[in-house]
Parts: sequence; C-alpha cells; structure tokens
Amino acid sequence: MADPRLVSVHDALTQRGFNRDWQLPERFVFSGVLGTGALDIPVDIEVTDLDFVTYPPIRLHASWKAPARKLPHIIGPNYLVCYYACGAVVLDRYNPGGTVLQCLDQAEGVLRDAIRGRSDGDFADEFQAYWGTVTAYIDLPDGYEGPATVKYITLVEDGKPVPVVATDESWLVERDRRRHVDKSDGEQVEVIRIDRPLSVDPALPWPPTSLLALNKWLEIAAPEALGRVERLFTTGSGTLRAVVLTADNGHFYYRATLPPRFRTKELLNNRRVALPRILAQAAKDVEIEQAGGILSDRAHVFSRNLGGAYDLSDARIALIGCGTIGGFLAQQLAQCGCGSGNGSLTLYDSEKLSPANLGRHVLGVPFIDRNKAVGVAEFLKTQLPPLDVTARNRGFTWDDLTRGNYDLVIDATGEEAFSIALNAHAVQGRPDTPPVLFVWLAGNGAAARAILTGSPDHACFKCLKTDLAGGERFPTLKAGVEVALLNVRGCGDTAFAPFPVTRPVTAAAMACDMVLDWSNGGAFHHFRARVFDERLARLTKSGSPGPLGQCPACGARHP
Repeated sequence: MADPRLVSVHDALTQRGFNRDWQLPERFVFSGVLGTGALDIPVDIEVTDLDFVTYPPIRLHASWKAPARKLPHIIGPNYLVCYYACGAVVLDRYNPGGTVLQCLDQAEGVLRDAIRGRSDGDFADEFQAYWGTVTAYIDLPDGYEGPATVKYITLVEDGKPVPVVATDESWLVERDRRRHVDKSDGEQVEVIRIDRPLSVDPALPWPPTSLLALNKWLEIAAPEALGRVERLFTTGSGTLRAVVLTADNGHFYYRATLPPRFRTKELLNNRRVALPRILAQAAKDVEIEQAGGILSDRAHVFSRNLGGAYDLSDARIALIGCGTIGGFLAQQLAQCGCGSGNGSLTLYDSEKLSPANLGRHVLGVPFIDRNKAVGVAEFLKTQLPPLDVTARNRGFTWDDLTRGNYDLVIDATGEEAFSIALNAHAVQGRPDTPPVLFVWLAGNGAAARAILTGSPDHACFKCLKTDLAGGERFPTLKAGVEVALLNVRGCGDTAFAPFPVTRPVTAAAMACDMVLDWSNGGAFHHFRARVFDERLARLTKSGSPGPLGQCPACGARHP
C-alpha cells in the first residue's frame, strides 16, 4: 500500500502541473515550471525527507536558459536554489502536500527577485558560498594587516593538507609540527583590510579562475587589493603567492600560480622585479584559486561563545582535584580560554584513574592507571594545543598557595577536611593569598554547592559550618535524610557516594560560571547551590553571605 504522505505530495504536485520523473524510479523527483507566463523557470523538486527536517532540494532544470548575469541564491554547478536559510522555517510534516507547495512558492519568490535584480544585495551575505568550497584557516591577531605566510597542515591522519594563514606563530601549525607536510618557509601572503562587505558583480563571470578575471572584479569590489598579488612575486622564491582579503563579511583567500613559461632562472633569479608587469600582460594565463577563510585564532576560539564577556585568557588558575568534578571543570575552563595568552592552568592530583572511575570521569580507558592530573592535562593539550596546561601529580601544599603563582585557586576535591585546612591557610595569608573557590556535591549528589572566598566582606568556607559537629548555615539535606556510602571490596577499597555523571558535570558548570563571573568582575553571587533531587535536598537561594563572628577561621578578623 502506498505511503499516504507520498500520495499527498504526488497529488499536490500534479495539480500544480508537475510530473514525476520516472527515469529515476528510486527517487521522488518532480519536474515543472515556476512563474508560468511571467518567468517560466523549469525546476526539479525532490522529496528526500517526509519528516521535512531537511528542506526538499529545488534545482533549476538543465534546460533553462539562464540570464548572462549572476543570480543570488543559486548555489553550485547543480543550480540548487537556496530558498530558505537553514533552520529558518519549520515545515509541517503532517501536511506534506501543502508543505511542498509552500516550498515551491518560496522558491518562486526568491527566483523572481533574483532575476529582476531585487536581491543583488544578498550576494554579500552569501559571499562565502560563492567564493570557494575549499577552506583556509585564518590564525591571525585581531585586526591584523600586513605580511603573513601560508603553511599546509593535515588535521586528520592521511587527510588532505589544508592551508593555514598565520604570522610567526600558529597553534594549528604547532599542533601539526610532528607530521608537518610543508617543510618550506611557507607561501608569502599579504593580508589586506577591506572596510566593507565584499560581493559578487552579477555582470562578471564567476568564480574568477584567472588573474584577468580576478582583477576585473577587484577593480570594482576591492581596488585597494588590485595588483598586490603580482607584486608579491618580486621577492622570495617559489611560484605561488597569496592574498587574504579581510572584509566585514569574512576572510577570503586567493592565490596565483606563476605560469610554467615564466619559471626560468633568468626571471626567477635576475628579473623578479619585472614579474608584476609581465604577469599583468599575461593575466589570462595566470591561474587563480580561492578558499573561504575560517577564523581559528585563539581569541576567536575562546571568546566567540561568551557574548562579549571576557574569557579566561591571562588568568593563572590552580585546580586541585581532577576527579569527577575537577576533570569536567578543567575541560570547561580550558574551553573558556584558561591557559591562553599569558595565563596558565595548573592541575593537582595525586591519585590514578581506575576502571571504577570511568562511569563519571572525563577520561576514558586509554588513561587507566595513569595519574589523573597528568591524564587530564594530556587530554586538554590534545584537544586545545595552544593552552599552557601543567600537571602536578601530587597534592596541593600551603606553599603552593602563598608563592604568588596563582590568581585563583579552585578546590574540587570534595574532601571536607582538606577544604577546611585550605580555607584556614588562605584566610591566615590574606591579603597575600589568592581567592579560593570551593565546589562539591552533597548528599549522594542530591545537590551541588560552591562558594568563592577571598574577600573579608564575604563568608569563608568555614562560615558555612562553624562547628564541625553542628548544623550547616544553609542546610543541604532535608530532615532525616542520611548519606549512603558504598564500599565494594571492603577496607581495601575507598568508600564512595553513588550518583550519576550528570551531577558532577552540572557542578563543574556551576563552578565555571562563577570563575567567568570572577574574571569579569562586578556584582555576582559568591555562594551558589543547585538541587538535583528535591526529595532529598532543600532548595537554597544563591547569594553572597557575609562572614560570621563565631567562625573559627575568619571570625576573629571581624569583631
């Protein structure tokens, strides 16, 4: 029995005058005309997804006589019509016939505006798609303009080399140094700033494949770049030169190849200064290749997701404990830029990863029986090579606290005795000790809590529970709830609190948010709580509690 959704699509399209292409019996392709009487544009529509998660591809039919000018929203050699931006519209899977007609109507409107020149301004928005399908990575300082080099790296084993445009240093090139395929000094490239968006000239053939065609486009789109690639041939060696146009709508890389007939010793060694004039005369024979630029510099990698807030570059942070919370927190701190710029991330842990840890740790099987701090540092360096991450396969000492090496210390051990001692030494050393952020899970992972200390105006860690045998200032567990500890192998094994991996991940995220707030300054909650199981834990408001006079750690300092 035929799928009723296909029947609905078939009926809707045939009523619109479309006919199924039976030369492709395995596919659901229909051919017809859009804009009958006015435009008469033959198109093919293919229904590839009856859930309509992806839009039905609509292509201009090969029989259509396209205008001489370039049209926006027509992508690639198959003339695919870009009628909806990806994710812009949710299509109705429960009305398949009406949905395909909706797509045809939208495509007709897009084509009508394109043919009549009403949407030429959209070329700038889509310029990356028109410039080239090859990728070049741009690892340059923000706002950079001037000379650079192009190195070729392999991002995956046995992968095709890709270009990286950089100055003296590039974390992508450094990552690839051991298996670097480009042993030369790299191609010479000039980075040119264009203070406006670049676009296609609809009257010119596109894309430009020769220097002649490129220069015709540059005369209109970017005259400040005209002749620059030719002048690069006057110095250095090699037969390739490249330019990166840094515009308001992206980075656009192109390179010129010296024709074989000009690769003589006379020209390359003695008459290089004449090459710009010679190439200008033979511009139609000089091949041009383009690549779309993808920003990959450190600032872009670590700051783009923070919405204008400061990342953690330049911050010197010590993280104590690389276990269930600390491992995930180390990863999140790194992804926020900790260890970049002049900053550093130092990891402390004396324990090894065991198979029992794998169910709720950031590390996996390859790191079993290895020190957790060393393993996490290696993992982060593999994922984010530019970072300065150091492992200390030992516990944190009070000398580490007072040497002035850190701007912030984070205690993710979850060991109350250690936290009490660390807090005491931090308070005693004020104002010469850095602030300390404590983060832990309570009550079998029923709740997560964190407190940032350091200021005498705010509570210290001990202010939350001034008497070890007494109650908490902000009680975590409900009355009668007991903490359950498990011990699988008796006294030879460490007792542990059972809880799923979701709890330490969320606790780490809460702590990372606090670190970002600390980095950005201003007012924020110094004490935060998250409840995962309301049957066991009390709801507690976040805030910035003050110190207590009866606190044995800091109370004497606040009479």
